[in-house]
Amino acid sequence: MSANVGREFLLKKDGVVLCAGVQNKSVTINNEPVDITSDDDAGWRTLLETVGLRSIDISFSGVTKDTSLKDLVLSATGAMIEDVTIEYPDGSEIEGDFFFASLGESGEHNGAVLFDASLNSSGEMTYTPVSV
Repeated sequence: MSANVGREFLLKKDGVVLCAGVQNKSVTINNEPVDITSDDDAGWRTLLETVGLRSIDISFSGVTKDTSLKDLVLSATGAMIEDVTIEYPDGSEIEGDFFFASLGESGEHNGAVLFDASLNSSGEMTYTPVSV
């Protein structure tokens, strides 16, 4: 895997970057195991080969440049964002629906207003690997 610049790692909605001012992005892909340990395992944990729960969490932060995130999280339609795409610099993508879990804003008296936000996956995700 070659190195890439972080600004080419994008969060998009309908083919457009989700929000302006993003400086940091983080994606965590979770595979929760199923513990099937019993007395027969002599005290050693045993996990089922199948994943029990899969989820993807996205965290992002940056400089507030507009009210789009605040408008989205406080909208009357709820906090579900459909068809979000995580686009990697190598061309691979993860796509699915996400729940807008949190938005925080902060600002110092002599600095820009900053934000941090998080999204949690909802439902099945689609992974498209790099096409060779």
